[in-house]
Amino acid sequence: MTPSLIDIFWVLISASLVFLMQAGFLCLEAGATRSKNNINVVIKNISDFGISVLCFWLFGYALMFGQSHFGWVGTTAWAPDVGQGATWLVVFFLFQAMFCSTAVTIVSGAVAERMRFSSYLAIAVLVSGFIYPIFGHWTWNGLNMGESTGWLGQLGFVDFAGSTVVHSVGGWVALAATILVGPRIGRFSHKRRQQLMVGYDFPMSLLGTLLLWFGWFGFNGGSVLALNEQVPGIIMNTVMAGAAGLATPILLSILQRQQLRVSAVVNGPLAGLVAITAGCHAVTTRDAILIGAIGSLCMLWAEAQLQRWQIDDVVGAIPVHLAAGLWGTLAVALFGDLSVLNTGLSRMAQLGAQLTGVVMASLWAFGVTFLLLWFINRQWPLRVRHRDEHIGLNVAEHGAASDLVDFFTVMRRQERTGDLRLRAPVEPFTPVGQIAARYNRVIGSLQQALARTDAIVESAIEVILTVSRRDLRIQSVNPAVRKMFGLAEGQLEDQPLDTLIRVESLATCSLNGREHEATAQSTDIDLGYLLKIASEDGTPYELAGRRRSGGTFPVEVTVAALKSQPEDSYTLIIRDITLRKQAEAAIQRAEAKDLEARRLEKTLAELQAAQLQLVHSEKMSSLGQLVAGVAHEINNPVSFIHGNLTYVDEYVEELLALINLYLSDPDIGQSEAIRQQIKAMDIHYLAEDLPQILKSMRGGTERITEIVRSLKDFSHQGSAQRKRVDLHKGLDSTLTILGNKLKARPDRPAIKVVRDYGDLPLVECFPGQLNQVFMNLLTNAIDAIDEKWNAQQSQVGAAPPQWTPQIILRTERVEGDRLRLHFTDNGTGIPEHVKRRIMDPFFTTKPVGQGTGLGMSISYQIIVERHHGQLNCLSTPGQGTRFLIELPIETMPAAVTESRPSKRSR
Repeated sequence: MTPSLIDIFWVLISASLVFLMQAGFLCLEAGATRSKNNINVVIKNISDFGISVLCFWLFGYALMFGQSHFGWVGTTAWAPDVGQGATWLVVFFLFQAMFCSTAVTIVSGAVAERMRFSSYLAIAVLVSGFIYPIFGHWTWNGLNMGESTGWLGQLGFVDFAGSTVVHSVGGWVALAATILVGPRIGRFSHKRRQQLMVGYDFPMSLLGTLLLWFGWFGFNGGSVLALNEQVPGIIMNTVMAGAAGLATPILLSILQRQQLRVSAVVNGPLAGLVAITAGCHAVTTRDAILIGAIGSLCMLWAEAQLQRWQIDDVVGAIPVHLAAGLWGTLAVALFGDLSVLNTGLSRMAQLGAQLTGVVMASLWAFGVTFLLLWFINRQWPLRVRHRDEHIGLNVAEHGAASDLVDFFTVMRRQERTGDLRLRAPVEPFTPVGQIAARYNRVIGSLQQALARTDAIVESAIEVILTVSRRDLRIQSVNPAVRKMFGLAEGQLEDQPLDTLIRVESLATCSLNGREHEATAQSTDIDLGYLLKIASEDGTPYELAGRRRSGGTFPVEVTVAALKSQPEDSYTLIIRDITLRKQAEAAIQRAEAKDLEARRLEKTLAELQAAQLQLVHSEKMSSLGQLVAGVAHEINNPVSFIHGNLTYVDEYVEELLALINLYLSDPDIGQSEAIRQQIKAMDIHYLAEDLPQILKSMRGGTERITEIVRSLKDFSHQGSAQRKRVDLHKGLDSTLTILGNKLKARPDRPAIKVVRDYGDLPLVECFPGQLNQVFMNLLTNAIDAIDEKWNAQQSQVGAAPPQWTPQIILRTERVEGDRLRLHFTDNGTGIPEHVKRRIMDPFFTTKPVGQGTGLGMSISYQIIVERHHGQLNCLSTPGQGTRFLIELPIETMPAAVTESRPSKRSR
């Protein structure tokens, strides 16, 4: 059947699209390789196209599509006339030549950056002229005549557009070549933190992916060899499989919460396209999407395996073309429509045929290629020299010098010679030229810094020298050695280090917590060991310096390890510490005297604290005994009076009743004497007033009883141990005792007391001591209010004050196991200089005779030391003062603490 012109036109368009895939491979590989090798990769891609087309024309086409010899190899059509030959022959040859060049160029990306250009051309000849045509004959021979005469094709093996014939064959050859040439230098080195070598231009690689994707329209669509109703579906299956291959790594990165690698975006769609190539004509859209997604997963799995086995595939050609190609070939049997495949096989039989084709491709493409390349590699190495690989194949293979190469050349010369005067050539209109310009400025700054450093070293008063780590011989020394040791620099060159310093015999040096005994017989060994330890921990060590005259003096040595060529060395900084040692001895003597003075000061402080505690104890004891005795003495007569008032009340009532009875008797009322006496006594007023008098006397005795009870509560007789008490009762008792001071006076209104009590539990404390604190704080508040009132009254011409004297008592529970008491007054306040010393023992601002000054100091000791609480003072002069007491609900036994409060407690 003669093809129509539209079919011929479609195949020509498809061949052009497949040719465009060469540009896609070129962009992808050039962008994925490093800049020093990208020209080499581009030249390989262009060269393998020309070589493969010529080889395919010369003998590859004959081996693949010539008359079959028992289904194994073609024997006719050598170097066919494709210029003036039959039209279909020309079109078919062109289309198949593009396929052959695609199979060849797969190898270039896998072995990039380390294979010789000549070795790669040999592989291109081998693949295009032998490996690819032979396996293509087994599968596709007779395709140009609409039949299948190759032995695999007759077996039922189906590979519509070349998942195995093109892509797997290219992948197997790439795997064999990659194993033989080995990984790039540093690719799997344990010394590199990041073993992945980043490509030069990933956007270019992504452009290559898009070009390949577009070219695949012709790769798969043109394989129909006609423009019929199958072509649109094939192209759509191709597009959908590529999209699924792209989406798969994106979804995986999202699900695994990992960064999306650029290589996965580049190779994901290509793996999907390779996978769908074998069965794109016989599957549905859903099957195409699934095949593409699984092909992408196979690519990712193959990448991990190559990484595990340390096989270096620069662009990922093996995972994309080999792994995805194998899956796509097997997927034909799993998803393909058997009626479209038209092999007459069941699905399991079809799977067996597909598996046979996959195995034969691996044996032929990998096995034969590996053996041939292994033999060639033994005679003519496939890989470039290490030096050429470091320089880059652009220069080593093609002499393609660039501003980057010139830049690196200057850097290598500086590294080798140490000459910082060299400058890199600058091309101002290129990125490398701009980097070189900045590099030159950095080198200039470094040169100036080194010059300043050299000046510092030359003028330093410390001796700075370098010694060989191997034998501790002096390599260089600054001029300070003459002044410190009495030796010139020239005299010390290549001399042992112990000429200047040594470890004292029988002296003990502390090295990292270990005591090391140095002896005269082992001085060199000990000195080397000490330098090693000192260079590791960076700690200065004190050694003995040797003067030219033979004397020794103390020196301090700091050591730093330097790794330089040709051997490692130490840099030592030696300081003369004779004056420092003398100063340390003087300081030690002064510290001994100061320590003795501090001991005396501490003893005096302890004596003052004991004296203060004694005064406090005596005061509290006397006050408690006095209050208890007064309360006891008052209590007896008051109790007697209060108890008898009940009887007096009864007697008065009875007498008044009797008097009323007498007065009601008419006989008695006639007596003139009695009438006169009643009038004189005003008996009716007496009868009304006498019960009121008794009631007032009862109220007075009850008030006295309440005061006595408050005195007893305040004194807490027998309260030497801790008790659980209600602090509110102690506050109320203190206020009762101070009630007379709170009342209004002719010269001052009454002081208003606001009780803002919270819900407090019983508190374990020394109640008598706390009552004393309450008494001190409230007394001071009353005195401050009186002082402010008097000050306002003394102002000449001042208006009557609108100020109301007030004391606020507030209690609250905080932090679960602690409580806080607030004592706030609106008196004069406390100046800052007084507040800083208010807690000091014996400090007072009162005139003689108006206070001992012990109140706040004792209060501080009671709260902080006895009850493990806090006492703080907040005051604003002219506005008032607030004392804050914070106490634990349950206290631990009192600990021995300093009697003087800390600054933080104040």
